[in-house]
Amino acid sequence: MAQACRYPAIPVGTTKRERQKANRQQRLEEIAKQARRDRTRRRTFQVVAVVGGGLILLFGLAYLFSDDEATGSTAVTTVPTATTVSTAPPTTEDLASTTTAGPTTTEGPTTTVARVFEYGSAPCPAADGSTAMPDTFEGAPQLCIDAAKAYTAEVVTNKGSFTIELDPATSPGNVNNFVTLARYGYYDGTGCHRVIADFVVQCGRPGDDEAAPGYSVPDELPVPDSYAEGMIVMANTGAPDSGGGQWFIITGLQGVALPPQYTIIGTVTEGFDTTVRALANLADPLATNGVPPLVAIDITSVKITES
Repeated sequence: MAQACRYPAIPVGTTKRERQKANRQQRLEEIAKQARRDRTRRRTFQVVAVVGGGLILLFGLAYLFSDDEATGSTAVTTVPTATTVSTAPPTTEDLASTTTAGPTTTEGPTTTVARVFEYGSAPCPAADGSTAMPDTFEGAPQLCIDAAKAYTAEVVTNKGSFTIELDPATSPGNVNNFVTLARYGYYDGTGCHRVIADFVVQCGRPGDDEAAPGYSVPDELPVPDSYAEGMIVMANTGAPDSGGGQWFIITGLQGVALPPQYTIIGTVTEGFDTTVRALANLADPLATNGVPPLVAIDITSVKITES
């Protein structure tokens, strides 16, 4: 009697061969998969190597270019700059600068050059001051003083008086000009329009006329480090040989430190510690370039004595 089968019957011999075949196929597939994985790893390594090399090359080029640009920009920006001086010299023009004082920004000679002073040809006034001042000066005066004599000037102001001992031996031409103007009465009724603390008191300007007296005289410049407190010095425009009628009194260390670009004509011998100090104390710290002082300073007269 035939036996009923619950399951499909699998021949024994056929199953073993099929298993062997399946095992061989599985090993072949594993070998193929391993080969594919090896190829993938090699390609990945090659790609990484190429990309990495490219990045290194790019970074190297970028560094070289950035270094060149930095060097170029430095060469362009290192431009010398001019020095600014914030302080103003005693000139015959009231420049809008600051209320502090110091050296001028105008270039000029720094040493005394020996030369013969060139006098003008305008006539001399009477020594007693009786000659009327002309409406317009013909030019710089001829030689009017006597080199063998001494000269002093008494300056009377609304704040007191002081005496100047003039120095014709050092600056004969500029002393001659100052004496001539004073004998004409040129300074009578003028004032001291500019006062800067620890620097100068500047005087001798008729009203607001910066062009007066209408002419200029050559410089007679000192050697460096010649200035001292109490000296009377001719103002100028900042240009060589541009002095005329204005003068200033050195009242402090900043004035002493001026460059030798201004002609010395004398020294205050009386009234410096009283009258001149009183004038110097009228400096207005808020005034532009020391103009005007706190209180008007009037010059009543400048009288010349010859001895």
